Amino acid sequence: MAAKPDPKGDDAGAAPKKKGKGLLIGIIVAVLLAGGGGAAWFFTRPAPNGDEEGEVSHSKKKAVESVFMALDPFTVNLADPGGERLIQVAVSLELAGPEVQAQISKYLPVIRNSLLLLISSQESKTLLSLDGKLALADEIAIRTGMALGWRPEEPEPAEKSEGGSSARLAGARRTVHRAAPRPNPVLGVHFAQFLVQ
Repeated sequence: MAAKPDPKGDDAGAAPKKKGKGLLIGIIVAVLLAGGGGAAWFFTRPAPNGDEEGEVSHSKKKAVESVFMALDPFTVNLADPGGERLIQVAVSLELAGPEVQAQISKYLPVIRNSLLLLISSQESKTLLSLDGKLALADEIAIRTGMALGWRPEEPEPAEKSEGGSSARLAGARRTVHRAAPRPNPVLGVHFAQFLVQ
Protein backbone atom coordinates (compact mmCIF):
# COMPACT_ATOMS: atom_id res chain seq x y z
CA MET A 1 0.00 0.00 0.00
CA ALA A 2 1.15 3.40 -0.86
CA ALA A 3 1.81 5.71 1.99
CA LYS A 4 -0.18 8.89 2.08
CA PRO A 5 1.88 11.98 1.83
CA ASP A 6 1.95 13.85 5.09
CA PRO A 7 0.87 17.46 4.41
CA LYS A 8 2.39 18.59 7.69
CA GLY A 9 5.72 17.07 6.73
CA ASP A 10 5.97 19.06 3.48
CA ASP A 11 5.10 22.33 5.19
CA ALA A 12 7.50 21.60 7.99
CA GLY A 13 10.34 21.10 5.49
CA ALA A 14 9.47 24.29 3.55
CA ALA A 15 9.22 26.54 6.60
CA PRO A 16 12.93 26.40 7.49
CA LYS A 17 13.88 27.16 3.87
CA LYS A 18 11.63 30.25 3.80
CA LYS A 19 12.96 31.35 7.15
CA GLY A 20 16.57 30.99 5.88
CA LYS A 21 15.87 33.04 2.75
CA GLY A 22 14.15 35.77 4.78
CA LEU A 23 17.11 35.97 7.13
CA LEU A 24 19.54 36.21 4.21
CA ILE A 25 17.50 38.98 2.55
CA GLY A 26 17.28 40.83 5.89
CA ILE A 27 21.06 40.70 6.31
CA ILE A 28 21.65 41.96 2.75
CA VAL A 29 19.20 44.85 3.26
CA ALA A 30 20.87 45.78 6.56
CA VAL A 31 24.34 45.79 4.92
CA LEU A 32 23.09 47.96 2.04
CA LEU A 33 21.44 50.43 4.42
CA ALA A 34 24.59 50.64 6.54
CA GLY A 35 26.71 51.19 3.43
CA GLY A 36 24.34 53.90 2.17
CA GLY A 37 24.39 55.64 5.54
CA GLY A 38 28.19 55.52 5.63
CA ALA A 39 28.42 56.97 2.12
CA ALA A 40 25.96 59.74 3.02
CA TRP A 41 28.01 60.60 6.11
CA PHE A 42 31.26 60.61 4.10
CA PHE A 43 29.98 63.01 1.45
CA THR A 44 28.15 65.37 3.84
CA ARG A 45 30.58 65.48 6.76
CA PRO A 46 32.06 68.87 7.67
CA ALA A 47 35.59 69.73 6.57
CA PRO A 48 38.41 69.11 9.06
CA ASN A 49 39.22 71.97 11.46
CA GLY A 50 42.45 72.80 9.62
CA ASP A 51 40.49 73.87 6.53
CA GLU A 52 38.51 76.74 8.06
CA GLU A 53 39.94 79.20 5.54
CA GLY A 54 38.80 76.94 2.70
CA GLU A 55 35.29 76.90 4.16
CA VAL A 56 35.19 80.69 4.30
CA SER A 57 36.37 81.08 0.70
CA HIS A 58 33.88 78.43 -0.43
CA SER A 59 31.02 80.28 1.30
CA LYS A 60 32.14 83.55 -0.30
CA LYS A 61 32.15 81.90 -3.72
CA LYS A 62 28.58 80.74 -3.14
CA ALA A 63 27.58 84.27 -2.16
CA VAL A 64 28.71 85.69 -5.53
CA GLU A 65 25.84 85.38 -7.95
CA SER A 66 27.08 85.78 -11.49
CA VAL A 67 25.25 87.86 -14.07
CA PHE A 68 25.64 87.57 -17.84
CA MET A 69 25.89 90.55 -20.18
CA ALA A 70 25.97 90.19 -23.95
CA LEU A 71 28.01 92.75 -25.86
CA ASP A 72 27.13 93.81 -29.40
CA PRO A 73 29.06 91.72 -31.97
CA PHE A 74 32.44 92.90 -33.22
CA THR A 75 33.44 92.80 -36.91
CA VAL A 76 37.05 93.80 -37.51
CA ASN A 77 39.95 93.21 -39.90
CA LEU A 78 42.59 90.89 -38.53
CA ALA A 79 46.32 91.60 -38.49
CA ASP A 80 47.06 89.04 -41.23
CA PRO A 81 49.40 90.15 -44.03
CA GLY A 82 47.31 91.99 -46.62
CA GLY A 83 44.54 92.71 -44.13
CA GLU A 84 41.99 90.67 -46.08
CA ARG A 85 40.75 88.44 -43.24
CA LEU A 86 37.82 89.47 -41.05
CA ILE A 87 36.45 88.19 -37.79
CA GLN A 88 32.91 88.42 -36.51
CA VAL A 89 32.78 87.67 -32.81
CA ALA A 90 30.08 88.09 -30.18
CA VAL A 91 30.81 87.62 -26.49
CA SER A 92 28.84 87.34 -23.30
CA LEU A 93 30.59 88.47 -20.15
CA GLU A 94 30.06 86.59 -16.89
CA LEU A 95 30.13 89.24 -14.17
CA ALA A 96 30.35 89.18 -10.37
CA GLY A 97 26.96 90.79 -9.80
CA PRO A 98 24.50 93.37 -11.10
CA GLU A 99 26.60 96.28 -9.80
CA VAL A 100 29.40 95.24 -12.18
CA GLN A 101 26.91 95.15 -15.04
CA ALA A 102 25.91 98.74 -14.26
CA GLN A 103 29.56 99.74 -14.16
CA ILE A 104 30.22 98.11 -17.55
CA SER A 105 27.28 99.97 -19.06
CA LYS A 106 28.83 103.20 -17.80
CA TYR A 107 32.25 102.44 -19.35
CA LEU A 108 31.03 100.60 -22.46
CA PRO A 109 32.69 102.93 -25.04
CA VAL A 110 36.08 102.47 -23.34
CA ILE A 111 35.61 98.70 -23.11
CA ARG A 112 34.49 98.32 -26.75
CA ASN A 113 37.47 100.40 -27.93
CA SER A 114 39.89 98.26 -25.92
CA LEU A 115 38.36 95.03 -27.24
CA LEU A 116 38.31 96.26 -30.86
CA LEU A 117 42.02 97.08 -30.63
CA LEU A 118 42.73 93.71 -29.02
CA ILE A 119 40.80 91.64 -31.56
CA SER A 120 42.14 93.55 -34.57
CA SER A 121 45.72 92.86 -33.40
CA GLN A 122 45.20 89.07 -33.70
CA GLU A 123 46.12 86.84 -36.66
CA SER A 124 43.69 84.30 -38.10
CA LYS A 125 46.08 81.34 -37.73
CA THR A 126 46.20 81.99 -33.97
CA LEU A 127 42.44 82.45 -33.57
CA LEU A 128 41.58 79.29 -35.50
CA SER A 129 43.16 77.12 -32.78
CA LEU A 130 41.47 76.30 -29.48
CA ASP A 131 44.41 77.72 -27.52
CA GLY A 132 44.13 80.97 -29.47
CA LYS A 133 40.42 81.29 -28.68
CA LEU A 134 41.01 80.57 -24.98
CA ALA A 135 43.86 83.09 -24.84
CA LEU A 136 41.62 85.71 -26.49
CA ALA A 137 38.85 85.03 -23.95
CA ASP A 138 41.35 85.44 -21.07
CA GLU A 139 42.68 88.69 -22.53
CA ILE A 140 39.13 90.04 -23.02
CA ALA A 141 38.41 89.33 -19.33
CA ILE A 142 41.63 91.05 -18.25
CA ARG A 143 41.12 94.14 -20.41
CA THR A 144 37.48 94.50 -19.41
CA GLY A 145 38.39 94.19 -15.73
CA MET A 146 41.16 96.76 -16.14
CA ALA A 147 38.71 99.20 -17.77
CA LEU A 148 36.67 98.89 -14.56
CA GLY A 149 39.67 99.75 -12.37
CA TRP A 150 40.82 96.21 -11.53
CA ARG A 151 44.55 95.50 -11.74
CA PRO A 152 46.06 92.05 -12.14
CA GLU A 153 48.40 91.00 -9.36
CA GLU A 154 51.89 92.12 -10.28
CA PRO A 155 54.86 89.91 -9.45
CA GLU A 156 57.20 91.24 -6.76
CA PRO A 157 60.29 92.83 -8.38
CA ALA A 158 63.55 90.91 -7.99
CA GLU A 159 66.24 92.41 -5.79
CA LYS A 160 69.06 94.15 -7.63
CA SER A 161 72.55 93.05 -6.77
CA GLU A 162 75.87 94.75 -7.32
CA GLY A 163 79.02 92.71 -8.01
CA GLY A 164 77.28 89.46 -7.09
CA SER A 165 76.47 90.60 -3.54
CA SER A 166 73.00 91.44 -2.39
CA ALA A 167 72.25 95.00 -1.39
CA ARG A 168 70.75 93.60 1.80
CA LEU A 169 72.60 91.80 4.56
CA ALA A 170 72.85 88.06 4.12
CA GLY A 171 70.02 86.28 5.90
CA ALA A 172 68.02 89.47 6.52
CA ARG A 173 64.59 89.29 4.92
CA ARG A 174 62.02 91.95 4.45
CA THR A 175 58.48 90.90 5.25
CA VAL A 176 55.93 92.48 2.98
CA HIS A 177 52.33 92.55 4.16
CA ARG A 178 50.01 93.01 1.23
CA ALA A 179 46.28 93.08 1.12
CA ALA A 180 44.71 90.13 -0.64
CA PRO A 181 44.39 90.89 -4.34
CA ARG A 182 40.96 91.97 -5.42
CA PRO A 183 39.44 89.44 -7.85
CA ASN A 184 38.61 90.39 -11.42
CA PRO A 185 34.92 91.42 -11.61
CA VAL A 186 34.77 89.66 -15.00
CA LEU A 187 34.47 86.00 -14.03
CA GLY A 188 34.47 84.62 -17.56
CA VAL A 189 34.07 85.32 -21.26
CA HIS A 190 31.80 83.13 -23.36
CA PHE A 191 31.73 83.27 -27.16
CA ALA A 192 28.27 83.43 -28.72
CA GLN A 193 29.62 83.81 -32.27
CA PHE A 194 33.11 83.25 -33.69
CA LEU A 195 33.55 83.46 -37.45
CA VAL A 196 36.83 84.08 -39.26
CA GLN A 197 36.49 84.88 -42.98
